[in-house]
Amino acid sequence: MEDEQTDEHLDAHVDGRRVRYQHRRPELLAAVADYVLTHGFAGLAMRPLAAVVGVSHGTLLHHFGSKENLVTEVIDLLRQRLADAAGSPADLAGLASWWRKTTTARRLPIYRLLFEVFAQAVREPARYERFLQQVARDSLTLMEGLVVADGCPREQAPLVASVIVAQARGLQLDLLATNERDRVDRAFTLFTDLVDRLRQTWADERDAIALTEHHTSRQTES
Repeated sequence: MEDEQTDEHLDAHVDGRRVRYQHRRPELLAAVADYVLTHGFAGLAMRPLAAVVGVSHGTLLHHFGSKENLVTEVIDLLRQRLADAAGSPADLAGLASWWRKTTTARRLPIYRLLFEVFAQAVREPARYERFLQQVARDSLTLMEGLVVADGCPREQAPLVASVIVAQARGLQLDLLATNERDRVDRAFTLFTDLVDRLRQTWADERDAIALTEHHTSRQTES
């Protein structure tokens, strides 16, 4: 009974930092994100994490519900930081610039965390369903919009977008694992060259269709 009372007393106790976080959820999320950027997610538990960021265990659960939800929100925040700092490619021609900006030494730790969570999520997909859906949907939706805007036939867009996203993630993981910057950068450049060739085929197809429609129109008028 005394232990239970002691736990209740500890959870009820809040210092200045805890009061500050009670109604400042975004700041609490940012504090957690900064912590895991340094320490990773391995062995992460809610009660010790709450102590590290200066809130009660109950407060952390109240705001995020579970470790899995917290992890998903942390990744969302870090991906948004990455987008704010480096931007998203405006078109397929901007892929090379996007790669250079997002794979700097300062930003690679975000990808390291992302892959760490990916590994856990594919092991426990039911627990990390929200994370898997958001990461896959967001990236593919963005890329599908870019390829369609660049002339890709709509029926091919999901496939082309999947290839581009998979290639980028594969080379990000390669860079993290090997730190062979020159080789990986050249590999991504080669890939963007292949994408450019594919884009040209879309343009050629559009031109051919337009020419056929023009001849058909002329014949009809005659």
